[in-house]
Amino acid sequence: MKERLAKAIEKAIDQLVSDFQNRPDRYWNERDLHWILYYRLREERVFKENDPFGLIRAEFPTLKKYNGRGHYDLAILDPLSFYSEDVAKLTIDASWDEFLSKVRVLFALELKLWQDRSMGDKVEWDIEKLTDAENKVVHPYFLNFVQLKFDKPEMRRFYEELRERLASLASKSLRILCVPNDVKIQSNPNQNWL
Repeated sequence: MKERLAKAIEKAIDQLVSDFQNRPDRYWNERDLHWILYYRLREERVFKENDPFGLIRAEFPTLKKYNGRGHYDLAILDPLSFYSEDVAKLTIDASWDEFLSKVRVLFALELKLWQDRSMGDKVEWDIEKLTDAENKVVHPYFLNFVQLKFDKPEMRRFYEELRERLASLASKSLRILCVPNDVKIQSNPNQNWL
């Protein structure tokens, strides 16, 4: 099951990359990326068979709290833990906090839409949530979509600096994507993964 979910996620991400590069003007903010990826995931057979409304969660809380907060943009929950007897007792008005330790996050995805050159600590914050051992994420993904006017040299330089920074943080356990809106900047889709 985990392999089927992984393939479906990779396919949905590939479709999002294609959508983004074919029509970058459609993406006005980061939430647009979330919605399109969610839609693409729900189209996948493995999620249709396994209740996409349960397994695919937006703004799913992290186990560890960071100054009282912490959520993943999207999380794919482990079906075995999600459909367990303990979690089945969850009522609509119950707090997820008491069930979080019982639900396993198989895949956690953080998405960034870079529309300006302010990097700040955006990168570190998302990577910390994804890789912190206390959160127990099995397969973390950090997806970066760069929507800049690449005809300006300073935008190209920013993009290259961002890629270098992200590449330095990539690991076997953390999949990092960095894709420009202009396909001519990076025409080989395999180079989008760092």
